[in-house]
Amino acid sequence: MQSGIGDQVDLQRFGIPVVQHLPGVGQNFQDHVWVGCIWEYRQPLAPRNNGAEATFFWKSDPELDTPNLQTCIAEVPLSSAETAARFNPPAGSWTMAAGVVRPKSRGRIRLTGAGPLDPVQIEAECLSHPDDLEAAIACVGLCREIGNSTALHPFAKREVMPGNLKNAELENFVRDGVTTYWHQTCTAKMGRDAMSVVDGNLRVYGIDNLRIADGSIMPRVTTGNTMAPCVVIGERAGEILRKDHAI
Repeated sequence: MQSGIGDQVDLQRFGIPVVQHLPGVGQNFQDHVWVGCIWEYRQPLAPRNNGAEATFFWKSDPELDTPNLQTCIAEVPLSSAETAARFNPPAGSWTMAAGVVRPKSRGRIRLTGAGPLDPVQIEAECLSHPDDLEAAIACVGLCREIGNSTALHPFAKREVMPGNLKNAELENFVRDGVTTYWHQTCTAKMGRDAMSVVDGNLRVYGIDNLRIADGSIMPRVTTGNTMAPCVVIGERAGEILRKDHAI
């Protein structure tokens, strides 16, 4: 955008000369988010390896074609600043991170100035779609069911958070607890509609010799972690360049 590629109205607002009007630049922001559910250990255990060695995918609705929830198990307490201040989880705790991985919410990235050191304004809009909030609440319920199960009883002295919250209290807990999985993507999406930024060969529309090869070109964030898809995008970019330039 600071190079003049983006929505012309936004660029002109900061006096940036328009090189190519592409209104989709910075739009379609997506991310995976999670909410921490925490239990205190009966006997504190030192974290092993990376401290988060287990994950699973699940569906909030059995009628869904693919899982829309992912939970990661962490051997330490993880929470947002808001829920940590409210529940004060002890150091000797472990976490089930209740994640939403098929988000319908869409955010955007905006400029705050024309200079390269001016920060971008990230409007993540997490849980802005009601289906995402519903999915997050379902995942918190699933985590509580597993964390309070007989099988995990030897590892759980008590449930620290959220406890048996209902209705508005549970919704507020989820909204306060939202944290990113650091999978921010999709703001320069591949496609053929008016909001697309790159074509099927990763070329930026209207700009010669410019391609994008990272997670921003995905039209929709992948259900799982984004590192492997980004590697595939990079590999595919290399193949395209070798072919185009007979390397």
